[in-house]
Order: sequence, then structure tokens, then C-alpha cells
Amino acid sequence: MLRSKVRETKAHLAEQMLRIKIRDIRRATLPLRSGNEGWIGVSPRGDEYHVVVPVDVQIARGVMACNRPTDGTPFGGYSRHLYFRCPPFSDEGEDEERSRELQIAKTAGDLVHWLTSYGIEATIADETETENEAEAPAPCAGETVPGRGVSIGKESIACPRCTGRWKGLSNFLGNPHIRLAGYRACPEDFRRGRYLFVHNCGGTIEVSVSLFIRPRHAGRNLAGSHACPGMCLYEMNLSPCTAVCEGSCYRRVAGRLKSRGSRTGNNGRRSS
Repeated sequence: MLRSKVRETKAHLAEQMLRIKIRDIRRATLPLRSGNEGWIGVSPRGDEYHVVVPVDVQIARGVMACNRPTDGTPFGGYSRHLYFRCPPFSDEGEDEERSRELQIAKTAGDLVHWLTSYGIEATIADETETENEAEAPAPCAGETVPGRGVSIGKESIACPRCTGRWKGLSNFLGNPHIRLAGYRACPEDFRRGRYLFVHNCGGTIEVSVSLFIRPRHAGRNLAGSHACPGMCLYEMNLSPCTAVCEGSCYRRVAGRLKSRGSRTGNNGRRSS
């Protein structure tokens, strides 16, 4: 009986702890040469978190010099959330991957310790734990903010802001009041990326890239390496990538979708 109660207590405490995925810390750990940083924001109650990346180093320093982290930030933060800076890793040595992994491990430990000072208990979930979770993987982008989201069923695509709904991908792409505005890459798994379409109502519809292209191997993942030009760090950059990387094909599709929108006469203006 006593052992049963102990197990129940441990299980209850585990449920109360904030589980931070190591892959999110990895995504927020950028190479020093990029000039950007990643941040992890935690809610005041410690029950959820989101990743903010990339953040321009100069802007981040200027903001944090004037405002406390709990006051929120202008780079995607929320009021009263706690924001932790994930230091970039040095990319000057020969073993760049080892340097990155060492920095990720240090950041993970520092983050858990830092949250403890705010009375928030957290644990780091490794790759094995996250892969075995029953729930569907969340988009790499972090939290969905008001006016942005995805609502895709087996037969229709819906705008999260208005009542617009399209049956099938062809009808969706053929609508002259929809245009491709960005591409949210997921460097850890490019198949989990999102194409961002803007409807004339002002809503943003996030559509999985897997609906447009059959996943295939087109080179190794070069994200974060010296051969990576860093285009995937910027959602609004739809330029093609010349790197022989498995993520390049998704950028080529983005270029075709953008051209298709231009040919249909879609310029993003509201219809009368």
C-alpha cells in the first residue's frame, strides 16, 4: 500500500513538472556566425513554453537592457512570461557538431536551474521520450498566436479567422484571394514544416508541406552547418536554396507556389 502511494505521488509530481523537449533547445541553439540567438519563453504558471527564434543579437541586447524578462519582449514574447536566452555555439573548431551538442547540454542544465529560482520545476525530455509520445508532434514554430493557425481535415482546408473553407488542395490554391506569404521550416525534420498562406480576411493558414511534396532524400541535412546559408531561419524568405540539403526541395516548391499565386492575379489585396 505504501509503495503504491509513493508511486502515485511520484507520478503526480511528474505530471506537474514542465517537460521541455531537447529538440526545442537544439532548435534555439544557433551557430555564432549567424548573428542570431534563440530564446525559450515559459508561462508564469510554468505549465507551457514556446521557442522564439531567430532573434537578432543587437535587438535582443537593446531590449533586455531596458526591460526585465518578465515584462515581455518585442520579438514574439508574451507579457509576464519568463524568457531564457539560449547561447549560440562556437563554430570555429573542426568538430562543429560536438561543439553544438556540448552547448545544448549546458543550456539544458542552466535552463532547469534558472526555472527553479522562479519556483518552476522542469525536466528535459530527450529524443527517445518525444518520439514515443502518443500525441502528434507540434509544429516546429512553437505556439500558435491569434489570427494564425491551421485547420485541415481530410477533405477541407479552413481559414482560422473567417468562415472560408475550401474542399481539397486544388480549390484552395485556385482561390485568387489566397497568397503564399512564407515558409516555416523545421530543420530537425523538414517534413514537419509549414507553408504560410494569407487570406484576404487577414488570417494566416498554415498548411503542412507534406501535402505538397512526397518526402524524399535529397542530400543530408545541412541546417546549422558551414554549408548552410541560413535561409530557413527567416519565414518570409522564399528564395531557393542552392545547398545540397534535404530541405532544399521544400523551398523550390515554395517558389512555385509563389509564382502560381502571381499568375492567378493574386496580389494579396482585399476583395471588395
